[in-house]
Amino acid sequence: MNKILKTAISLAIFTGMSQASPKALSGENPLFYYGVCKVAKDNQDTKTAYEYCKKALNLMPDTPSIYRETIFLAYSIGKKEEAFEILKKYNERFKNDPDTYIFTAFFYSVVKQPEKSLSVLEEAYKKFPNNEKIISHLADTYLENKKIDKAKELLEKLSKIKQDDPNLYFKMARIYLFENNLPKAEEYLKKTLQLDKSYKPAWQILGEIYRQQKRFDDAINLYQSVLKDDPQNLDALNRLFQAYVDKDDFENAAKTIDKIITINPKDNDAILKKFLLYIRYGKSQEILQDLKKSVEENPSNQFLKFMLGMAYESVNDFQNAKNIYEELYKQQPDNEELVDRLVQVYVNLKEYEKALDLYNKLYLQNPQNYRILLSMSDIEDKRGNTKRALDLVKEAEKIKPDDATVHFLKAVYLDKLGNWQEAEKSLLKAIEIRPNFPDALNYLGYTYIDRNINVDKGIELVQKALQLSPDNPAYLDSLAWGYYKKGDYKKAKELL
Repeated sequence: MNKILKTAISLAIFTGMSQASPKALSGENPLFYYGVCKVAKDNQDTKTAYEYCKKALNLMPDTPSIYRETIFLAYSIGKKEEAFEILKKYNERFKNDPDTYIFTAFFYSVVKQPEKSLSVLEEAYKKFPNNEKIISHLADTYLENKKIDKAKELLEKLSKIKQDDPNLYFKMARIYLFENNLPKAEEYLKKTLQLDKSYKPAWQILGEIYRQQKRFDDAINLYQSVLKDDPQNLDALNRLFQAYVDKDDFENAAKTIDKIITINPKDNDAILKKFLLYIRYGKSQEILQDLKKSVEENPSNQFLKFMLGMAYESVNDFQNAKNIYEELYKQQPDNEELVDRLVQVYVNLKEYEKALDLYNKLYLQNPQNYRILLSMSDIEDKRGNTKRALDLVKEAEKIKPDDATVHFLKAVYLDKLGNWQEAEKSLLKAIEIRPNFPDALNYLGYTYIDRNINVDKGIELVQKALQLSPDNPAYLDSLAWGYYKKGDYKKAKELL
């Protein structure tokens, strides 16, 4: 307390608030009390702050800011009734000041009384129908309460008063977005940007509208206009990159992602995007050489090395990928993504024991991670040990009995082992847990068709799988086989 008083007295003297003695200051000067209040508040001594703000308020009852400070301080130390009593006096004394209503509404919103907050603003609007701040706050409150029509009416009125406020037009755009009126939303977003071309939320949303409507050139032009004034705007650059990808423009997408990486060489997300871009366009060798160079220049960057390993995988050079992953594994033995990649490489090299050994170590650390067991089952199946694969899935089932994938894999392995009756039960269980499980629907449907169990039912199941994944070639093949079995060769041929 003494420290706070000394600070406040020094503040009073050095700011010329008074040349009186400390005794006189504390006894007569309300500004001294208010100074102590502010210092105590800054030092998180809320109780002391409240005591001195209340003293200042008694001596300066015509100062709105002291009322506001005291109200919040009283509420924060649990004197809620007193806070509301001071609030009542504040409203009575300053009833002709629009800011009084704005503060009161804000206070009610802070203390979780939104209905009163709205009521205060509506009362203020009746009293001050052309006050910009009242209209703006009431419109915001209507938006928060999903009273869209009322908010729109107020914002349209405000737009005639304030024609140069970008925030106003952006709020109108949000309303039209809420109503799914994209043309009007676009119109108001453009008006926002005409007033402030760097208004970030406006160009972000407008760009997304363009992309959703496949107006990629419009999106590109928009992002380029942002970058003209701010060439290193990474958000705009990333959105521009995605627009080029959407447009299927590899060259400009590559240039843009390179610029992003130049600005921020440690942006792992950008490095991954570049890798995926090149893979998508069949440029595996090019990205491999690029990553080789990057690793040479940054030998301690483990993420670049990881990406180089993936690049080697993309050209089926599993031995070099293995060498990189094994080196990284020594430093990151708990990195599950790295373990998955190294396991996959071991499987491709038919080094199954090494793959299983890695997963066993990982499983010992995470004995509730049933997905590790499923991954191990896949390896066992690949090396011809389907019975062991089934045992691992059953272990996973004990941990996660309500997982559809567990039952699906159990069905696959049971079927491979010649136990169709149990396999069918597991498939039905998988579909019961996840009715829209396309792989399970197709597997069951194809089996019904292929083994003449129930061709019509099989076709129905496959059709449902295709509704979920329309272009899946395996599902199309299953349906064609169903039509062939039914003797509808024309339909079967159309699908092949």
